[in-house]
Amino acid sequence: MENKSKRGWSWAYKKIRGLHCSKFTSAYRATRYALLGDTGTFYSKVSWRKIRIYR
Repeated sequence: MENKSKRGWSWAYKKIRGLHCSKFTSAYRATRYALLGDTGTFYSKVSWRKIRIYR
């Protein structure tokens, strides 16, 4: 398992971009993740399922 301390802004940005979200959405959600530890709920372009990444 990956060390959680390495899961910062760039990790979250790449993860969200990998879900086919826009650059703006990815940057916003990665910033939320880095500051608050939670992206909040959002949708990707591929799926209508709710997605949320948190520590």
